[in-house]
Amino acid sequence: MGKLAAVTCESVKPYKDRERLLGDGDGLFLRIRPQGTKTWLIEYEFGGKRKKYTIGTYSREGAPGTSLSEWLLHGRLSLSQARAIAGNWKDARRAGHDPVAEWEAQLAREREAEAARKLAEEAETARPTVRQAIDTFMARHMAGKKSAPAIRYRLDRLADHLGERKIGDVTRKEVIDALDRIAEGQREGRTAKQLAGEVLVQAKRLWRFAEAREWVETSCIEKLTRKDFDARPVKRDVILRLDELAAIWRALDDPACCKSDPVTIAAMKLLILTGQREREVTDAEWTEFDLDAGLWRIPATRTKKERAHLVHLAPQAVAILSELKKITGQARHVFESPLCPGQALYGRAVNNALATLFARGALPNVTRCVVHDFRRTLISRLPDLGFEPFIGHKIANHVLPGVLAHYNHNGYEAQRKAALEAWAARIEALANALP
Repeated sequence: MGKLAAVTCESVKPYKDRERLLGDGDGLFLRIRPQGTKTWLIEYEFGGKRKKYTIGTYSREGAPGTSLSEWLLHGRLSLSQARAIAGNWKDARRAGHDPVAEWEAQLAREREAEAARKLAEEAETARPTVRQAIDTFMARHMAGKKSAPAIRYRLDRLADHLGERKIGDVTRKEVIDALDRIAEGQREGRTAKQLAGEVLVQAKRLWRFAEAREWVETSCIEKLTRKDFDARPVKRDVILRLDELAAIWRALDDPACCKSDPVTIAAMKLLILTGQREREVTDAEWTEFDLDAGLWRIPATRTKKERAHLVHLAPQAVAILSELKKITGQARHVFESPLCPGQALYGRAVNNALATLFARGALPNVTRCVVHDFRRTLISRLPDLGFEPFIGHKIANHVLPGVLAHYNHNGYEAQRKAALEAWAARIEALANALP
């Protein structure tokens, strides 16, 4: 059989009705299909079986690279490259090897290795960083919750130190080091130990979330406590006397003492009269109120425990809201921000106003407090007015403990109404009395 020439490979024409084969020796053939496609074919016998194997298509330029494997993987072979492969495979057969079987086995190994590499890459991509885990946690667990901004702030402090680390690779020591650095920060001349403790609480929630999704095998920080960072939470136990509440009320009505705007003053008074949470008051909308009936219906979406709540408004509270309606009645929010029209009063604005009263010396005989202490005071002092202790908890939308929660579903609305009316009347009487 004569050898092929490059010019023949280029110029050979196909048969119209069948394949055309041009031999080159060592079992190598150039196959020309009727549509003109030219491929290299090696035919040989091994182990009593005849084999035909296509090694690539014809190309005058050939494949890049220097090895037979590179040429075979490329698949576009010149005449000289096809000859080299055919000669190599002939030597392999003489040595007792089946070149096609060995080549296909090599391809299979390479495919398996490539698949394993891709799986490893996908697995690595699927392992989120701390920052990505925070984003997912916030989107799935915290979306729409009023506490979301505060939780995000604390987790972002952790992300400042560990955000780009894969959460599954983060060690307990790394978290401790990050918390120690957070605790060393300063805020108004004080260390940030409390912030470090708050970050730890949210980090533990994040790691439990990651463990449930198998991003980490087990949480490496579950056993850490705030005590490990000298960051025990400051437990507030301030309970004001009724005369102290009356003193605050008087200060709110005195323009010489209180420079706050009418909206903020009204919000603080409603906090004193109803015992509701700060954001539940400041985010209130006019659609929630029936002033004629003296009722305030807080939807479940705006309460801490996501339980709708009914608040009875004493006449004093109705009067405050009626006056406020002259200012914000056309707005969506009852306590519309004087600085940002269309938005509710900033959640901390009322507390800041109270702090300003203390800073100005307007409350010299009042225990230093925050507005949340009004809530604790109402719950604690209602029994002094002759009401059962649990009535205060019902007013505050607390879940009663133990068996009471399971069996006692009475709303005690009449008692709650009477208690809030008596509470408002007592505050008003004391405020109007001579100090």
